[in-house]
Amino acid sequence: MPSPDPASRTFTENARRAQIITAAITTVNEIGFHRASLSEIAARAGVAKSAIVYYFGARERLLLSVVDQVFTHLDQEVAQVTLAETEPVAQLTAYLRAYLDHVGSHRAEVTAGIEIVVAHRTEDGTPLYLTGTEEDSRLVRDILTSGMDAGVFRQMPLPVVVAIVEAVLDVGVTEVQRDRAVDLTPFIDETVAFILQGLLVERRDV
Repeated sequence: MPSPDPASRTFTENARRAQIITAAITTVNEIGFHRASLSEIAARAGVAKSAIVYYFGARERLLLSVVDQVFTHLDQEVAQVTLAETEPVAQLTAYLRAYLDHVGSHRAEVTAGIEIVVAHRTEDGTPLYLTGTEEDSRLVRDILTSGMDAGVFRQMPLPVVVAIVEAVLDVGVTEVQRDRAVDLTPFIDETVAFILQGLLVERRDV
């Protein structure tokens, strides 16, 4: 079996894994999470079902690998853009725009990832989307905390404001799920304006 350590995989192993993950994304988007069997994924990948078992072991591991790849890529790209700024308002603006820009430019990946997160359950029956931790929202939590500490964001319970920000961002994600060709530009602009106007101590045009 190929090593589970990404650093020790060969170029061929990485390429084949990427091919299978891309096929899994396509399959989930075309026929849904529950019908996305290894056979269906293998057909779209142009490989034998045994190849998927060789690289991922089981359907669950493959689909969770999709989730890991999709949201790790999202988090990395958003963090890179956000941390280029140094003050809370600029950081939050960058965070919101980078998040929705990424959703807009990786629509197939994000819609498949969201469907898996919503539909998949852990061994104890907990929906995957309810298993998140504070670490998953660490960047936005730090931005909001810094803004409140600096007096530029009004004081709110941190879990509440984090939940509100994430819920508003989910509107843009839902629109992409509803219509893969939707123009996200107005959602991005209005999301930034809406969130900042709700948070800023001194209201301003944004």
